Amino acid sequence: MANLQSLLRQALGYLRRNPDKANRHLHTASDTIKKRTGGRYNRHIDKAISGASRYLTKQSGRSDRGAPEDRDLGHRSGGSAPNHRPDGDDHRRG
Repeated sequence: MANLQSLLRQALGYLRRNPDKANRHLHTASDTIKKRTGGRYNRHIDKAISGASRYLTKQSGRSDRGAPEDRDLGHRSGGSAPNHRPDGDDHRRG
């Protein structure tokens, strides 16, 4: 789990430092996915790309190093606990 957290921090750091490059890669990936799916999911892809682009635009103006939306993703003290357990037992199930 620590490796995944480290990878996430590195990815978010890259996005903050290079929002224009990340946005360009995002659109390239979107075009590739649209071609591979034959246009069946264009509406869903466009919605996801739009949200990701808005996130990247927000990040380009940020100077802090916190997690998205100033949350710590529930992995450090002060955050909310994840909704799942490592053994697969889910908190939401009764």
